[in-house]
Amino acid sequence: MSKKQPIRKLNICHNNEGFTLIEIIVAMVIFAIGILSVAALQTKATKGNISANRSTRAFTWCSDRMEMLMSLPYTDANLNDGLHSESDGDFDQATDLIDNDYDGEIDEVGENGNINIEWAVVDNDGIAPNPPEFTKTISVTVTWTTPMGQEKTVNLRTVRARNATAS
Repeated sequence: MSKKQPIRKLNICHNNEGFTLIEIIVAMVIFAIGILSVAALQTKATKGNISANRSTRAFTWCSDRMEMLMSLPYTDANLNDGLHSESDGDFDQATDLIDNDYDGEIDEVGENGNINIEWAVVDNDGIAPNPPEFTKTISVTVTWTTPMGQEKTVNLRTVRARNATAS
């Protein structure tokens, strides 16, 4: 018969110390710096998106006003030589199809805000050859003030020719 061998105990070292308090604090500081950096980046991205949104809206309003002016007859009072604003003629903040005070409502009664639309018309008759005679140069400018108090501007310019039926 074979003799039973005694069971040997494995000699394994157990380290019950774990992480030190300083190691945990250093890890938490590194983690906090990373989280704060991501939060700051998110804030900057949000501000950039808001700014881009307002610039896009301003360009859209500028383009819309240019289209409205281009659809008017060549001899309309809003296309007379000079500088015009929303208070001139048929346009004002209560009927300009713009949310001037950023409250989500378009053209409510008594609406007023920090968005200003102006257009300048130069009658090119008699200034030929460049630009051509019987044309008007129209420049539309949208100006607004940011929440930080900075004034921003978008400008569009085009030349409008008098068609053969216009007098």
